[in-house]
This record gives sequence, C-alpha cells and structure tokens, in this order.
Amino acid sequence: MPEAAIMDRNLPRTVAAMRGFVNEGVVPGAILAWGGRDGRVQYEAAGTLGFSSNVAVDERSIFRIFSQTKPITGIGAMILIEDGRIALDQPLHDILPAFADMRVVEGDDPAVTRPAARPITIRHLLTHSAGFGMASMTLGALYLKHGIAPGTRERVAGPGDLPTPTSLAELGARLATLPLAADPGTRFDYSVALDILGLVVETASGMPFETFLRTRLFDPLGMVDTGFSIRPDQVARFADLPEKKGAMWTLADDPARSRYALPYYPAGGGGLVSTAHDYARFAAMLLNEGALDEVRVLRPETVRLARSNLLPDTVAHCDLPIGQTLSGIGFGAGMSVSLVPGKRTDGMFDWPGDVPAGVFGWPGSAGTACWMDPGNDFFLLYLAQYWPSWLNGGMRPDLIAAAYTDLEQADSEGVGR
Repeated sequence: MPEAAIMDRNLPRTVAAMRGFVNEGVVPGAILAWGGRDGRVQYEAAGTLGFSSNVAVDERSIFRIFSQTKPITGIGAMILIEDGRIALDQPLHDILPAFADMRVVEGDDPAVTRPAARPITIRHLLTHSAGFGMASMTLGALYLKHGIAPGTRERVAGPGDLPTPTSLAELGARLATLPLAADPGTRFDYSVALDILGLVVETASGMPFETFLRTRLFDPLGMVDTGFSIRPDQVARFADLPEKKGAMWTLADDPARSRYALPYYPAGGGGLVSTAHDYARFAAMLLNEGALDEVRVLRPETVRLARSNLLPDTVAHCDLPIGQTLSGIGFGAGMSVSLVPGKRTDGMFDWPGDVPAGVFGWPGSAGTACWMDPGNDFFLLYLAQYWPSWLNGGMRPDLIAAAYTDLEQADSEGVGR
C-alpha cells in the first residue's frame, strides 16, 4: 500500500455507535482506537470507569481483556519458534514430558478412555485442536472437579473438588493426568490450550511466562500497563466490571478490592489487563509485520505465519459445543483469521459482522475486541466492561458494521487513498 494511503481516517458512524452505547446506559464507558501499520493511533472515548465513577475513560484506562490475551500468548510462542527454541509441529512432550502418553475419552464417560492416536503439538495448542476442553464447554465438569477453570479468580472449590492451581506448572501437572476430548489434530475445541502454551513458553525460555512477555514483547513495544495483575498505582485507572442481575447493576469485580490484585497464575488464555494505548501498539506491530518505531519484535515471515490459518488439514470447521459454528474462519497463533469474506451472525464467538478475508484477531468475554485487517491497513480496538459475556451481543457487530461503512465512505471520497 503506498505511503500516501496511510493517513488519518475518521470513523463518524463507529464513534456515534460507541457513544450511543454509553449514552443509553448499556455500558458506563468505552473507548475506540484505530490506526494502521505506521503506528499512529486515533482514540475516541466516552463515559466513565463505572456507573458510579466520575473518572473519564481514556487511552490509559485499564480493562480486563480476558480471551483477548490469547493472541498475545500466541505471539509469545511465535517468538520462540523464530528463535528456534520450539517448532510449530514439535510434540508437546518434548518440552513437557508429562504429556507423553495422553488418552482420549470414548463416549460420554470420561473414565472410559483409549490411547491418543498421535502426540499433541505446538500447532495444536495455538489452534485449539489439541483435544483439551474447558469449563462450560467440552469436558467442563471433569475440569471443574480438578480445579481447572482459568479466568474464574473468585472460584471456591466445591465438595470433593480440587482448588484452583497456584502456578502454570501445577495446572500442567493436573491437565496431563486427564483424558482428551478428541485425538489431537482432529477437532477444534475452544479450550485451555493457550494456558498450557504459556507453560511451554515458560519452560522453553527458562524464565517465568510474564517475565518473558515483559522482556520480549511489552517493554519493547512500550506496553507499560499490560500484565496479569493490577498494581496499587494502577487502581485509580482500573475500570469497574459491572454485572447485570435482572434489572439491577452490581459489581462483578470492584477495582478497590479487585481479584486482579490477588495472587493468581499467569493465564495465557485470558488473564491479562491492558489499555487502549498498549493493545493498539500490539495491533500496529502485527499490521507492520513485526516492527514498530524502529523496534523489531518478529520477522515479517513469522508474523505472516502467525496470522495465517494454522489449523491441521484434518480440521475443516470450528464448531463449539454450545451449538455454534464459526463461519468461514481458520485459526492462527491464538486468534481467528477470516478465510472468506465474513457475514454478520451475532454469534458471541463468531466474526461480528461483514469483514474481508484476511482479518484476524480475537475478542474478550467482558466486552473487548480487536480486529486487524492487513488488506485495508487498518485495526479497530474496542474496550468496554460488562458481565455476563452474552449480555450485549449486538454491540461488537454494530461497531464492526459501522467501521466498514466508514471505510467504504472514506474510500469513495478519496480519503486515505
């Protein structure tokens, strides 16, 4: 794309849609960030950090990004692949020997198992095709019994259940003793695979997972407020997590007494907090094929691989046990990629609107999302907070539809072209 194309773009419909959500009381506050590979970012924010707060949202406000953590973990693994420390099709048991002899559930009884047909690989972890499950989805009841419920920092173990693991090593040790839902490489199962990938990064790099991300990704990109916990000096900028129960709003997580200030293992599948400033830096780096502001994080060919379809050839569909198929997408390094022009379905996990082929990214369950579009040299980041995750299903579809209408209008007027 010629340099003249990389210009500021106004998104009036998108901004109006975001402000409408705030003005109507759907969320207390929100922020949009968008830009391209040159690293210049435009922000539009509205509202406050909570329904009872008078602190305005801005690009340094801190949000729980939940599963929007996954692309960051995926890129962490790609750094090690580029370094030659791990390989895309390397067996997991080379790095974590406890996963050498996995078994697979036969039928509906998790006690009835058979040997897995093949080893789990790094590719399988990146693309949710390892055969693992997660709470509320495949093998959810078995996982909960063994304390495996990433993202639920407030979890209290039930009678006879194990408590939550206190480290990635403990998580891995437990998971290695449980059967898989399917043979590795045969099925897409949204799962704890990215949490185990964090343990792979930790083991292969020889440093704690968060330290690795800080050293190789966050510090080089200036992502100063991204991490797996909230520090005392950040609390004043940390958004509420409102939860709607009936017609009443309560707090699922209060910044003043946040669970994110308590000890918890670094969950690569959904544990990060971040800001519009920080995540926009990450998005711009990926659009710019691994570099930003004279800092190179990855080689261009590695980034292109990360944002391509890495699913095994035997996995043709991304089906979820909640009865939803992710339409026309593949999976790259912890993030989906549209293989054909996408259509709006309003599915919680699906592409929330019409997008071109090649768009990649992943949302977070508490209201966040980031879409990156190499063909249009464009990313759109949206940060808000609400719970439960299905509450505002039309919000992200409305935003992405507005954004592409804005881009089409700008193109027709010759803006940014």
